[in-house]
Parts: sequence; C-alpha cells; structure tokens
Amino acid sequence: MNEELTQKIVIWAAEIAAHAACLPSREARDAYLAERRRELAAGAVAAGAAEADADVLADACMRAARRLLIELLAQRAGVPHGRA
Repeated sequence: MNEELTQKIVIWAAEIAAHAACLPSREARDAYLAERRRELAAGAVAAGAAEADADVLADACMRAARRLLIELLAQRAGVPHGRA
C-alpha cells in the first residue's frame, strides 16, 4: 500500500471506531463494522480495484478500526491505556 492509501485507511478506521463506540451493544457494533466492511470493499471495487485487493483493503481498515474501538471502549471503562 502506498502512503496516501495507508493514511486513508487510518482515517476511515478512526471514524468507524468512533461511531461504533457510541453504539449500545456488542451486537450493534459488530453489525455496524460488518456493514462498513462491505461498503469499503464495494467502494474499492467501484473505484477500479480488483475484488481480492478490495478485500485486503477492507480487512486492513476493519482490523485497525477494531483495535481503535477496543482502546476507546477500554478508556470509557477506565482501563489503563494500552491494556485492552
């Protein structure tokens, strides 16, 4: 991945994680994350990426979003930074 795409993934992941952290349950967060993953993959294909590349992009974004989400939820629960 190039630097510009990496930065976009980080931004998308942060936005997705922040929104997911506001949802009321794990089930709602999981459903939201799954929907966003589908949207990211479809958007990448629509922009000309091969389906396999779109899946790699969407998976990378979702892994980052889940890591950020874990930290956001841990901070909310009062767990020391980096312990989630």
